[in-house]
Amino acid sequence: MRKTRKHYRFVLTALALTLMASCASGTAESESPSQRTITWWDYFGYSPASNQAVDTLIARYQQEHPHVQIKRTAVEFGKFHDKLVEAESSGTFPDIAVVDTSDVPWLASQNAIANLTPQFDRWDKANQFLEPVLDSVTHQDNLFGVPLRSNTTALIYNKDQLAQASIATPPATWQDLRTNAKALTEDGRHGLCFGAAANETLTFNFLPLLWQAGGDVGTIAEKPGVDALGLLDAFFNKDQSVPEDALTWSHSDAQKAFEQGRCAMMINGPWVLPSVAKAPFQWGTAPLPAGEKGVFSTLGGEAWVIGSRSPNSDVAWDVLQWLAESRNSAKELGGGLGAIPNRNDTLNDPVWKWGPGVGAYISEMLSTRSRSNYGPQYSKVSEAVWTMTHQVVKGEKKPQAAATEAAAKIRPLLPTS
Repeated sequence: MRKTRKHYRFVLTALALTLMASCASGTAESESPSQRTITWWDYFGYSPASNQAVDTLIARYQQEHPHVQIKRTAVEFGKFHDKLVEAESSGTFPDIAVVDTSDVPWLASQNAIANLTPQFDRWDKANQFLEPVLDSVTHQDNLFGVPLRSNTTALIYNKDQLAQASIATPPATWQDLRTNAKALTEDGRHGLCFGAAANETLTFNFLPLLWQAGGDVGTIAEKPGVDALGLLDAFFNKDQSVPEDALTWSHSDAQKAFEQGRCAMMINGPWVLPSVAKAPFQWGTAPLPAGEKGVFSTLGGEAWVIGSRSPNSDVAWDVLQWLAESRNSAKELGGGLGAIPNRNDTLNDPVWKWGPGVGAYISEMLSTRSRSNYGPQYSKVSEAVWTMTHQVVKGEKKPQAAATEAAAKIRPLLPTS
C-alpha cells in the first residue's frame, strides 16, 4: 500500500515519544510481532506415537515462531471425512487440514481449499517431489496441497516360516506369490494376508494388481482387470491361502495376524513396521511381486491443505514450508508417522531409513500411482471397485461378471479429460 508523507511524520513522532518514554524509565522495550493463531485439523490421534509426533512438530514450530499459535484438533479417523464435508458446506474449514490425498480433487472442486500453484512456482523444493506425489495433490493442472507424508504397500514376510518351507527368497512374481502362499498354508496358518474389508482398504490393496496386470480403472472389465480379480479369486476360493476372516480385516487386523504367526506373508504399509519389529521371529520386507507389466503400488498418505477462506494463509504456508524441511520434520514424519521419502532430494537420505524394512518401500516410490488421478468423485469410484472385488473374493460373482457391472458404474464418475 502506498504511504503518504503524513504517515511517515506520524511514525517518526510516535517513535520519538517511545524513545523519550524509554529513557525516562531507564529501559528500552522492543515491540513483538502481532500474535497469529491458526487452526489445524488432522486424524493422527489414532496411536500414541503418531499423536506425539504431531504435537512435537507443532511445539517446535511455535518455539521457533513465538508469534504463532497453532490450535490443533485431532478428529477420530472414521469421522474425519464427514467433518470435512460439514466444514466445506458451512464455510468453517480450518486454516490447515491434513487430508487423505484422494480427497484433494473433491475439496478443490468445491473451492474449499486454496490453490497453491503460485506458492509452488516460487518454492525451490517444488521440483523435487516425485511425479506421482505431485499428481496426488493436483486438480485440473493446479496444485492444492503439500504432500508431506507419503506411503505405499510392500510384502512383509516371516523368514523363519519361509525357511521351514524351503522357500529361499520372497516371491518376486504373481506366480511365485500364489505358489508360495499355497505352500505356506497349513493348519492354523495361512500363506498370505491383507486387509480385504469392503471399504477403501480393499481398493487400496486391489489397485496394484490391476496396474501390474496392465489395466486401469477406466477399462476394468477388460482382460487385465479380470486377471487381477482372478488372482484374488484364486487366493480366497481356489487355494484358500488367504483366510476368510480377511474379508472383514483392516490393515491393523492383518498386522496382528502376521505378528501372531497366523500368516506367513502380509501385504501392508510402513506404518506397521514399528510393531512388527517386536514380533518373536525373523522377518523381512520386499517389493510387491510383479505382474505382467511389472511392479506398481498405490500411493497413500496425506496432503497438508490450506482453507480457501483462511485469513492466515500466509502463516499457514510458512508452516508447510517449515515442515517440508527434513531437518525439521524427518524424525517425526518418518518414525512417528511411518512416512516414506517422496522427493528426489530425500530418497537416498539416510535420515529417512528410520527403521528396519523401510528400504523395500523406498524402492517402490518411483513406481507408485496416485488415486487422485481418478478425480473429485474418487470415493464413489472406490466404492464400485471394492464392491466388485468383495463380490469376487466372497464367491458371489465370477471376475468377468463383477468387472462388467463395476465398469458401468465407474465410467460416468471419471474425469472426461
